[in-house]
Amino acid sequence: MPSHRAFRRLFAASVITTAAAVASNPRAAAAETTVLSPFRVEAEFGLDGLRIQNSSAVLNGYLLEQQGIARLQDLTGAAPNLASSNSDTRGYGDVISLRGLTNSIFFTSPSVAYVIDDVPGISVSGYPSSLLGLESFTVKAGPQGTDYGRNAPGGVIDLKTRTPGTRHRGKVLLDYGSFNFSSLQAAFDGPLGSQGGYSLALGLSDREGYITNTAKKKTADDRSEVAARGALFFRPDANTQIRVGLFYERARDDDGRLTSLFSADPFSVASDTAGQTAIERYQYSFQAKRKFDVGTLIATTSRQSFDVDPAVTDLDLSPFPAAFSRVLQNEETWTQELRFESLPGPDNAQWRAGLFYFDHDTEGNALRQFIVPPSAFVPPNFVQTERTLSSLDQTGLAGYANADFPLSAQTLLKVGARVETARSEIDRTKAASNSYGFPSPQDPRLRADQKGSALSASAGLAHNLSKSLGVHARTSVAQKPRGYSAFTGNPALAAFKAERQWANEIGLTFGAPKDRFGGSLLGFYTKVRDYQFERTVPNSTDFVVVNAAEVLSRGFEAKFIYSPVDRVWLDLQAGYTEATFEDHRDATGTSVNGKQVPYVPRSTLRAGVTVDLAHGFSANASFAAVGRTAYDERNTARFVQKAYGIVNAQLRYRYGQWTGAVYAHNLFRKDYYQFINPEIFAGAPGAPRRFGVQLSLEY
Repeated sequence: MPSHRAFRRLFAASVITTAAAVASNPRAAAAETTVLSPFRVEAEFGLDGLRIQNSSAVLNGYLLEQQGIARLQDLTGAAPNLASSNSDTRGYGDVISLRGLTNSIFFTSPSVAYVIDDVPGISVSGYPSSLLGLESFTVKAGPQGTDYGRNAPGGVIDLKTRTPGTRHRGKVLLDYGSFNFSSLQAAFDGPLGSQGGYSLALGLSDREGYITNTAKKKTADDRSEVAARGALFFRPDANTQIRVGLFYERARDDDGRLTSLFSADPFSVASDTAGQTAIERYQYSFQAKRKFDVGTLIATTSRQSFDVDPAVTDLDLSPFPAAFSRVLQNEETWTQELRFESLPGPDNAQWRAGLFYFDHDTEGNALRQFIVPPSAFVPPNFVQTERTLSSLDQTGLAGYANADFPLSAQTLLKVGARVETARSEIDRTKAASNSYGFPSPQDPRLRADQKGSALSASAGLAHNLSKSLGVHARTSVAQKPRGYSAFTGNPALAAFKAERQWANEIGLTFGAPKDRFGGSLLGFYTKVRDYQFERTVPNSTDFVVVNAAEVLSRGFEAKFIYSPVDRVWLDLQAGYTEATFEDHRDATGTSVNGKQVPYVPRSTLRAGVTVDLAHGFSANASFAAVGRTAYDERNTARFVQKAYGIVNAQLRYRYGQWTGAVYAHNLFRKDYYQFINPEIFAGAPGAPRRFGVQLSLEY
């Protein structure tokens, strides 16, 4: 369990690191009060033209901190219509949605791709959780598969870390707050001689749980994490750059953040099972860039590993030994991308073309144990045990290309295409037994494979009506590949079809980069055929991906930045998505046409105000709201989270290179669920009200 000793260890580590930083930079010792000019504040706070592009939201480190985005799971509302549904298990079983497009909990490919420094993630569970050493956090909505090697039919989260310059830089941040939370983050980069450089980021954190297990008289969801990211850069000559990267993340957590929907207190549970989530992620990457007269050749190779060992969950959330699950899962991934792109130039056509290959293997070992209710055919205390062993292998090869053609000084045409072939294989067995030793019907071994090819394409037109007003329109067709569900032995139910979509958007941007007011407005309309999502199979313990014949997603997005007077900045990102079944029946055969698609919030909103109070003081407050979210296809009232909003606030003081802050998250103590599991009538309550203090040094 986290303790004050852990905080003292982190504090000691921060002192040592800070002393080393000051020693390496003698000027840091002579700290002076920094006068923040409007341009410097603007750069720090991120109020720049990049943030008002259509279909794109860019956040810097300051805005991530202001909005409380410390992990990937905190991203809801970071861009309009972007949301994460999770039970606080470091990404395992997460669902990320954007404009109505999602992944399933376990078995489908993501709609929203994740790319960091050109290295893509393959499954949402495998996406790194920690956001370390970031320079920028960019979300691009709509199909992006013609621009990236990794298929991104719903959009992409594109992260860039700090790259070394000609001087050494560093930042150390110490955080302590409610629930005995303690955290240390440090990031450093700089040159290594005249032809090399380095970057290094480290994160340590732990806290006591938000949930109390009254049966065991302890907190149920304690958290502890270590993460590190590093890279070495080499420049053998003026036209060549090599980067070797490493990422490691380890979490040793207690139970997931789940409580019964019938509980009067969402932060209380009475469970006989001591839950556990142990996760490790590795990512190794190698990238070489070579500049030629006609363009730049970029080769990127990565190996990624994601391991859950184990994830233990009490399925009945009661003090009685009625049901539990224990899951072991390992994912191994290789990716290779070869890309050639034109040199930058304001007047010439810009183009990019590449090849991308991946091999993703998932090994699963799932144990479920539960009591079967007594009946005329079932004796009392009949305990059923089921163990599922599965191997899912996915491979894909894609070629993609895009080009931007200036039709005039005011008009730009962008076109792109992607051809991809994908193959999926499954090898699955399940053994069943019971406490009475009765013969149990065994699932036959399921071994199958399927493959298919798909063509994606996009075309867009952007036109500047004036220096401060522009319009754009884009249409795209995209596809998410077919695959298999490992939690059924029925061949007819295990395979699911590819998901196909036709996406359209039109929008405008207004405001010159240095104006006091600027923003964008956009509307989108997406029709999806064979929409993929997961549900249980009636009268069984099977869990499968099904295809809804047609889903329609339409909505709008708005982003505004406003500085009414000097030293005051307002920003807003709002989105509305109406994602509904248009042709679909539930497991009973009943039409659910018009019902809201699960895991897709009807709206997202993030609004913030930042005030430079002068003399080193600044303050900010943000409001984050999430609209009505359903968690089953019938939109059952008990499995619907109504709209809610939370308020965060922070007061900062900067003296030279030092910054201190006090903050509050969920200031008005709003209770809500960030995830609901209809199968076990459980929900993951959002984080309660928390207070904290921070101290940082940046040089």
